[in-house]
Amino acid sequence: MSLVQRNFWSRKADALDPAFGIPTDVTFVIEDNAGGCVGKVKAHKMFLAMASPVFRTQFYGSSKDTKDVIPIKETTKEAFDAMIEFIYEIEINWETKSAVDLFYLANMASKYLIEEMGEYVKKISETFPLTMETVVEIAATANEFCQFEETSTALFLHCAKFLKSQLTSVNSCLTFVARYSDTDMMATAVKLVAKLDQLNQQEEQTTEHKGKKCPAGHLLIKVVQESGGHGDGGWRCNSNLYGCTCYPEYEDYETVDRYQCSSCDFDNCEDCFTK
Repeated sequence: MSLVQRNFWSRKADALDPAFGIPTDVTFVIEDNAGGCVGKVKAHKMFLAMASPVFRTQFYGSSKDTKDVIPIKETTKEAFDAMIEFIYEIEINWETKSAVDLFYLANMASKYLIEEMGEYVKKISETFPLTMETVVEIAATANEFCQFEETSTALFLHCAKFLKSQLTSVNSCLTFVARYSDTDMMATAVKLVAKLDQLNQQEEQTTEHKGKKCPAGHLLIKVVQESGGHGDGGWRCNSNLYGCTCYPEYEDYETVDRYQCSSCDFDNCEDCFTK
């Protein structure tokens, strides 16, 4: 017997529309540091309680909060909106929000114990919209909120990787840093370029060491050609030990680079070595 799919809960987003017929029962008043109202967000206590054990205790616990209007501090209206959108499974448009909102959302994920939202924030920090005009400012924000280590590190790395795709020469890096020479963003720009250089080095090391071990775990070293271009009387590519099919004998390595284990009688030709 097949089960009938039920999509009742998938319509949570519709419940925020007054025309849907299920009125909200709690209003959050977002306040600034002076206690002034910067915006209001309406929601349903039950939906919030389903997503967060903190809201569940607040609204349905033994000492439940019976107020329908609740003040909220230390966040932005945009970030609180994002949390409600996440709970109601509404697509969040990060083009309209700032990197600061991302960290406030990370803070609320921790405050309200919404584990899924914490994971979501980390993923967004790895894909946050960037341009050459905004990348330094966003990287500076990542440094500013370093107390959220995982999100901060992920966002800064994302900025560095973005720059890596844009700055392809030493001159372009120098020009980029020079743009910020008389601003308070100079330190962040320098730090980004330094991270970019670190990424390049890691990439080179990864490429350099790819496939450079024999089956016994020893590094394979490229054999330097003799002055005449000939080797030691012939050698065999042992890539068949890796399950490959290329293992011909070579008379020399004038045109074929040879990678040799210094401890074992094991060789790789260039083609097999780079696979």
